[in-house]
Amino acid sequence: MSDSALPANRPKRSPVAAVLSIIAAILLAIVYFRLHRITSRWSMPGHVLFFSLVLTMGALGVFQLVKTFYRRIRFPSWLRVSQHWMSIPLEGWIYLAIMFVLFTSAMLTKQNTLLLVFAFMAGPFVINGWMTFGMLQAARVQRQAPLRVMQGELFPVELTLNNSRPFFALWMMSIRDEIQHPRDDLDATVLFSRVSPRSLQSGQYELRLSQRGRYRLGPLRASSRFPLGLVERSRIFPVTGQILVYPRIGRISPNWRLKLVGATELVSRNQPHRGVFQDEFHRLREFRSGDNPRAIHWRSTARRGELILREFHQNREHTLAIVLDLFRPPSPTPANFESAELALSFVASLLVERGRQCRDGFLTLVASGSQVFRWEGQGHSSSLEPLFDGLALFESGQASNVTDILNETLQQTSSSTQILVVTTRTPPLPYQHLLSSRVDVLNLSEIPAEPLLIFDAESLTGKAI
Repeated sequence: MSDSALPANRPKRSPVAAVLSIIAAILLAIVYFRLHRITSRWSMPGHVLFFSLVLTMGALGVFQLVKTFYRRIRFPSWLRVSQHWMSIPLEGWIYLAIMFVLFTSAMLTKQNTLLLVFAFMAGPFVINGWMTFGMLQAARVQRQAPLRVMQGELFPVELTLNNSRPFFALWMMSIRDEIQHPRDDLDATVLFSRVSPRSLQSGQYELRLSQRGRYRLGPLRASSRFPLGLVERSRIFPVTGQILVYPRIGRISPNWRLKLVGATELVSRNQPHRGVFQDEFHRLREFRSGDNPRAIHWRSTARRGELILREFHQNREHTLAIVLDLFRPPSPTPANFESAELALSFVASLLVERGRQCRDGFLTLVASGSQVFRWEGQGHSSSLEPLFDGLALFESGQASNVTDILNETLQQTSSSTQILVVTTRTPPLPYQHLLSSRVDVLNLSEIPAEPLLIFDAESLTGKAI
């Protein structure tokens, strides 16, 4: 396991250090030409070292500035200029400042001791960069993440770091994963303290995604400052993936369940099969003592020469058709988006609950928003997966064809089908003339004062929406 796994928001890198490095290089060049009487006494190696230092500071500043703005712009992985990056942390800049003071003092005072100390300090700086580059060359990174999760659910994502070196270990290697969404961007970092030669190690971080839709993962960025922390080198691995976040599923609150059931029972429906208690015909069997004589099937009785009874299977569950009117005004407010999320969660929860109560019942959903989504099926898990996939990516919109959709649903369904219209549109409704005794309307243009859904994680605390 890794030492730490830290998911966090994307850090905003400031270009101040890069700008200061460029300004310092320019000022040193100006001082060099202004103090020509002093600098003309330097030896040739002194001039070479001074210009090398100035050019290095200027080049590093420009590089850091370009890299800062490059990271703020998202490019596809195949457009990235390089997979290797180098940056200097604050400690490294302090180290370079000390080296610059030593070098300048050595050139001005003509003391070889200061120049020797400068050379000794330059060695660890170069070795630090060389060691981190070698470790990144030997690193291989993989990710394992679930393809589908529920909104608000806590789940792990596993990262694997493989060391292809035969003799040397990988030390203090951090792997940063990017989690991208149109409304929510995150970073997660996993730190590996040591990976032995020719071995791999796994670590994980946990996510709780609050936005519905598709999250894109990657690329992975491996970085290290080992051993001195003076230079940070990183390497980008084009390991991508995606996670589909479903709407949150809850339980219909008891009061709302009674309202829906009560509205269903008040609707008069003609049964296609005539029988006792208007139930469905099940089978024929022999007449037994105590059976209702009105259920005798006389044709079968005459054919077999014994009393044959018609047996009916009690089935009071009706098919359900939901029309989702996910309307969004031209200038939406946060309350409009909240109502749309509540409508999607309610529709998904209602279909799941109805599918559990009556697995043989036929369920239909037609949603209208920025596009039209249709689903038909039963309460089986294999049938519900396409429903969740569609609702995860469904967005609210003008819903201009919802009247035609409701009219088509009324014509294609039988009189025994319960039709529920769930809308986020403020009255008056454009399909008001189509509402009949078997059409129930649930308007969620405003968050209802009475709780509509209860979630399992909140059932103990009594929280609901």
